[in-house]
Amino acid sequence: MTPFPVHDAPEALTIVQHLKAQTPFADACSAMQGQTSSQLLAIALPPGLYQGLQDAAIQAIEAHGLHGWLSAEGRYDDHNYQSLSLVHNPDMHDPGVHDVHQATLGTSMNPISEFYYNSVERHRTLKNTYFDSYGFRVRTPAARLGALGSFLDQCGLTLIRSRLSVLIGKRGITADFMDGWHRDEPVFENLRLNIPLTSDPAYRLQIEHAKDTPQADSDTMTEHFLAPGHAYTFNTNIPHRVYVKEPSNTPRIHLVLGFAPWFDHDAQRDSWQANRHFGTTHPFDLLRGGMLHPDLKAST
Repeated sequence: MTPFPVHDAPEALTIVQHLKAQTPFADACSAMQGQTSSQLLAIALPPGLYQGLQDAAIQAIEAHGLHGWLSAEGRYDDHNYQSLSLVHNPDMHDPGVHDVHQATLGTSMNPISEFYYNSVERHRTLKNTYFDSYGFRVRTPAARLGALGSFLDQCGLTLIRSRLSVLIGKRGITADFMDGWHRDEPVFENLRLNIPLTSDPAYRLQIEHAKDTPQADSDTMTEHFLAPGHAYTFNTNIPHRVYVKEPSNTPRIHLVLGFAPWFDHDAQRDSWQANRHFGTTHPFDLLRGGMLHPDLKAST
């Protein structure tokens, strides 16, 4: 398979845009689009793995702290949603990013109102920006701790934009219905895995399955409590958000992991290439079949 060195990718494009232009990516996606579901897929974690990931997350927070979302208005360190990055881009230079554990948490170029549609108009180039998901290819120190480090070492897909996120219920409920809504990349670009480590029914995930703009009274919106002890995925390219429905003294600590399903990164050569799953296996089936991680496999 042809390697595509990172340094050869044009500045105007994100790395994945460059990879898509050099491969039959669009046709491969079209052939499998019918298998993409907006419904939640849940896979139980082995108890030992769950406990190990929980311990590693606490260790990571104690060692590296939590950080607010970055926008043109500044970093929201007082918001009830705080995170730390698990990957970084060694070539990204944002004046608002002072620690690799802040790398995937927004950009100083965009006002907070422009993240829902991932607006990129303010950026003259896209490579090595917040929007360059495949640029986030180097694990941070937090992502090498304990059972989390071992888990990620054993994953069969390349980790890209990922974070450990904490929703702090004791800071109050989410009063604004539009707070937190966003859309992520298509699942063929980024297979996102959400692993709750501590939680409470006060914290909810909302998914808008049909409408482009979320509405509080929508009959196509569903609400879910993601219970610890499972890993979840769904089509995160549709509108969704997490919010605090009622106050809670228990923080919601989740791993929000992104994986490149059809491309692998060669760290030694710093290049990307299509992998054996390209165009043949839907990303959801990679998870179901244990190809993302041998301990994560759907029961038959």
